[in-house]
Amino acid sequence: MQYRALGKTGLAVSEVGFGCARIGGVFQGSSRRQTLDLLRHAADEGINLFDTADMYTQGESERLIGEAFRRDRHRVIIATKFGFKLPAQKHIISRIKPLVKPLVVHLGLKPRHVHATVRGTVSQQDFSRQYIFEAVESSLRRLQTEYIDIYQLHSPPTDVLQRAEFVEALESLRAQGKIRYWGVACEHADDVLTSLRFAGLSTVQVGLSALEQAALDSAIPRAAEEGVGIIARQVYASGLLTRPVDRLPAAHEIDADPVVGERKLAQIERFGALALEHRRDRAELALQFALSVREIATVLLGVSRREQLDASLHALQSATLRPDEYRLILNTRRVGR
Repeated sequence: MQYRALGKTGLAVSEVGFGCARIGGVFQGSSRRQTLDLLRHAADEGINLFDTADMYTQGESERLIGEAFRRDRHRVIIATKFGFKLPAQKHIISRIKPLVKPLVVHLGLKPRHVHATVRGTVSQQDFSRQYIFEAVESSLRRLQTEYIDIYQLHSPPTDVLQRAEFVEALESLRAQGKIRYWGVACEHADDVLTSLRFAGLSTVQVGLSALEQAALDSAIPRAAEEGVGIIARQVYASGLLTRPVDRLPAAHEIDADPVVGERKLAQIERFGALALEHRRDRAELALQFALSVREIATVLLGVSRREQLDASLHALQSATLRPDEYRLILNTRRVGR
């Protein structure tokens, strides 16, 4: 495992981090013990950054991280997020989850079997001072820790960033020692540029893949110039870059705009052709593309099972991209335009 500097924080983070959005879900398929073993296995393999959020699996993701590392907290860097408020019905689900999950596994239920009103409810957002103080205490409790290494706004709207009413609260938490650094997990690349005006900002998180390259234009270079640590996510484009070509979704399922959907589908097909031409596994090509951007401190891998983690670690050991391979992937942006 290689390590990179996380901006000016002084932290050295593993070049791949563990994205914890999938762990602890009712439909994950793994037992609690298996998930705890997975987290510890990742740390044993050299991964030291674990990225979660208070809303992931109704708080269960944070609880699992807390349980996994409560006795050796020093060996991991925990990044979590705040801003989404769970609806009342999801709070109920979080309480009964330990009872429900064994039944789900026994019956072989899948997400499609759950009524949309239970699993599809949109959560509200709150970035007020009072809510931030409440949210951090809840996260600290679930994570079984006295401090959070990186506390991030979770996909804040642009107008929230522009008002910047959250800054005083986050600086107060840092002064109290409850958080070490704070950052923004941006929904769009342009939000990175808005965030860079905050003097106390330490990190930004942004989507980056062969399919979504917008952050390369100015967001990543500008953040690097400011000494802000950059965390990349969605490097496999939610599996679109690794899925067999004959199992790709239709263009309208990729994007609501049919023109954009067709263009992305063409990009995916060209990426697959490049992998074939260069005798590369598509997962390895996708991961190495993100790692080739030297300004990025760490690339998050969203995994929930041991085999997924081991496959990504295997891809990590593959040869780095040659300059011509990197340029060819960059050029897929022009496909279909």
